Amino acid sequence: MRIYATAVAFLLAGPAAVWAQNVAEVQVAPPSVTLRVGERSGLSATAFDRAGNVIPTVRVLWSSNNIQVARVDNNGTVTGVATGVAIIEARAGSRTGTTAVQVVPAPGAPTPTPAAAPAPLPAPAPPAPDVSLAGQPAGVGPAAALRIEPPTIFLMPSENLRASLRALKADGSAAAPVAATWKSLRADIASVDEHGVVVALGLGQGTIQVSSADGVTATAPVVVQQTDFAFQDAGPVAIGPAEIDTLHIVVPTQANRLVSPLTLQWTSTDTTVVRVSLTGVLTAVAPGRASVSVTGLLQSKSLDIVVHRPVDLLAVRPHWEEEVVVPVQTTAKFEAQALGPDKAPVPEAPLRWIVGDTSVASFDPASGILTAKRDGKTQLVVRGPGQGLAVTWNVRAVAATVKLSSSRVGLTIGRHTTVKGTYTDSAGTVLGPAAPLTWTSDNPQVATVTDDGTVTAVAYGHAQVTAAAPSGKRATLDVFVQGELLLASSRSGKLQLYAAERTNLAEMRRLMEDTTMTAGEPAVSPDGSRIAFTSASEVYVMDADGKNPIRVSNSTSVDGHPQFTADGNSVVYQSDRAGHAQIFVQPIGGPTATPLTQEPTTNTLPTVSPDGATIAFVSTRDGQANVWLMGLDGSNQRAFTKSVGTYTSTSPHFLRDGSLVYLLEGKDNGRTVTQVVRADLPTGHVTTLTGGDLLLADFSIAPAGDVLALVVPVQSGGKSLFRVYLQVVGNPSGPVPVPAGPGEQMLTPAFMP
Repeated sequence: MRIYATAVAFLLAGPAAVWAQNVAEVQVAPPSVTLRVGERSGLSATAFDRAGNVIPTVRVLWSSNNIQVARVDNNGTVTGVATGVAIIEARAGSRTGTTAVQVVPAPGAPTPTPAAAPAPLPAPAPPAPDVSLAGQPAGVGPAAALRIEPPTIFLMPSENLRASLRALKADGSAAAPVAATWKSLRADIASVDEHGVVVALGLGQGTIQVSSADGVTATAPVVVQQTDFAFQDAGPVAIGPAEIDTLHIVVPTQANRLVSPLTLQWTSTDTTVVRVSLTGVLTAVAPGRASVSVTGLLQSKSLDIVVHRPVDLLAVRPHWEEEVVVPVQTTAKFEAQALGPDKAPVPEAPLRWIVGDTSVASFDPASGILTAKRDGKTQLVVRGPGQGLAVTWNVRAVAATVKLSSSRVGLTIGRHTTVKGTYTDSAGTVLGPAAPLTWTSDNPQVATVTDDGTVTAVAYGHAQVTAAAPSGKRATLDVFVQGELLLASSRSGKLQLYAAERTNLAEMRRLMEDTTMTAGEPAVSPDGSRIAFTSASEVYVMDADGKNPIRVSNSTSVDGHPQFTADGNSVVYQSDRAGHAQIFVQPIGGPTATPLTQEPTTNTLPTVSPDGATIAFVSTRDGQANVWLMGLDGSNQRAFTKSVGTYTSTSPHFLRDGSLVYLLEGKDNGRTVTQVVRADLPTGHVTTLTGGDLLLADFSIAPAGDVLALVVPVQSGGKSLFRVYLQVVGNPSGPVPVPAGPGEQMLTPAFMP
């Protein structure tokens, strides 16, 4: 009897009961419906097994979660009862599918209020509208063509999509909506109902067709592929408390098309952290971490969600009130950090960066680097989570040029200097450091350069160092490598300029290429790149390698003893063009010399302080030679030394620290005594640098004050000659002579800076 009863129950249940046990998924089409009160619409439900095959004979049970808004009968016909939203469920075995039904008021009718008890169906029911007209845009005139949108339908097995129909006139504008019939040309691949809802039934490519009563048709391919969907945004997704965000599902292999969220089931692993709606809308509840899972179309995916602490403000760099100037094809760094009410960082809070005009600049949020692309102005905006959390920078991209901290420099062998690059605009205004720059030397045998702009002198000569910016803008530095000690020597038969190193005084090198010129009284510019000298009672300036001499003074008088101003652009020298030797200043290349002294006495031997503000010179206006001071324009002339008796003060030289060194000469018991002394300008305190044993005719001193070059008169072969000795200040071993040949005169030494 038990066996018989079981068999009878099986026969009564029929095959649908067996299929119900194998249902893997139920899909309801369309995925959403909008009805007016009293209006009806048909729904269809399709059941699929685990392989994605349609189960055609399974029994479907329909229900509504809110029969006061919408009812559904056993055939899937839904009726709008009152305004609101209801979820219609189709159940096959243990699997369900749902669709959302929104009911809106009927035209011209008051909105019915949901009753406490089920409302009776309206009787008689109004005729159902032609569903094939739904969704077609308004237009006029007969249709010359039909168009299905999307033009190609991509689906995964068991997925459905509602295609739209467009009636078009010959010119492509909208025609009047037409009644049309939908048909699938490959029913084994996809089906289509009277609403245009396409359901994927099998893998492959099918075609759907729509036809109007006038015989106008259109087709669209339906491609059904077994492929994965994915979340549009890579996790984790950060969201703030009480904020709302929407997740989207896409199919990467199908041009990232969106999947209807109503075909999927959404769940949150922790609803105390974040909730998710039937349409993928996230609502953050409290700080924490959770996962949102989406299931459907025979697959499942999860996404990590982070609900961060509340954000109170944004800390940014650079300051947002200042315009940020960025040279074209260079970069600027921007930083932003979200801070909570306690001013502690909230690193998981999302920040969104926006460039106003991407043709002017681009921005990489990962690195915080903005790159200027062309001249113009734009804005960079960073937005944090929450209302009002935004910072805006005004950015100006400029076609800047590269400017180096020096354009010329003179060095002695083994010395080095570091050159810095900046960007400047067309007006020469410095915009900021130029980095990175590519440094090269056209003559590394003379001077090398490293990646940070450090130039090292290797051998005598001239080299040009180039700094190139990523934008292609370039700047150059002329490097002149010369000996440390310069002097005038007659070893060639006439006075000419030579150079040597203190470590190898025997190797004297002639400076000038022009062997016909006489030259003496050398002076080196503050940057070491130029040498001023006297030739044939005129003042000249040349490059420190002895090339390109140019005449500065031009008079019939005796001009000489030139010295550079602190900026290196002018020379100060003495001239007797006014009858008595006076001090003049003249720009290099300038036609006119300006007198600085106009006394009826002799004013000679000028030298300029490192800061360029003071000129020291020798004047006899008090009856004997003393060192005087004046401004660069000749103002405020005053005596610095006040020698008395037989003593005189001559040959002043400024040191790098601003102190003044000069030669003190006098008689002591009938013997001439000469000493080099160093004086502090503010206090007048004097220190002796040499003893009184050696008779000195002249001297020079290195800018650091550590080495003296002493000009000493000697007798050789019955002739009075001048020779140069080097004396290390403070060294008791005594001076070292510069090697000289028979009858050779050595005069007017000078040092490289």
